[in-house]
Amino acid sequence: MPGNTRLFQESITQELDIIKNRVRNLIGSAHWGEEGRFKEAVLKNVIRKFLPSNLSVGTGFILKATGQSDHENILSSQLDVIIYDNTKPILFSEGDFIITTTSNVRGILEVKSRITASSFEQVINQFDNSIADFIEEFNERE
Repeated sequence: MPGNTRLFQESITQELDIIKNRVRNLIGSAHWGEEGRFKEAVLKNVIRKFLPSNLSVGTGFILKATGQSDHENILSSQLDVIIYDNTKPILFSEGDFIITTTSNVRGILEVKSRITASSFEQVINQFDNSIADFIEEFNERE
């Protein structure tokens, strides 16, 4: 008898729901930033479990050369989750913090604990203003 993939997915959701408030239960509202970093780390660990071996998960920045001069590059805003091809070189790596080029980026995620209409709009605007310069190059690879 085959397994139930829906129940499997629901169990992952339940696991995330249980884990997400662990830090808050200990530190309360003392430092929202650290709680946010914890939640990002939990999400990255879950994603890692399901990625093929040639992909890794990090946090950091994407750097794009403009080709105009050696000193003019475009730097993304800080990205919560970057999924990248680990078979290609990256510019900088320390732990899970990376700075990489567009050539090996396979996905990016913005992590939010709660989303409202205004925070959703803010994320979309940030994405449009900071990441739009990179999208064309991502699409050219397909």
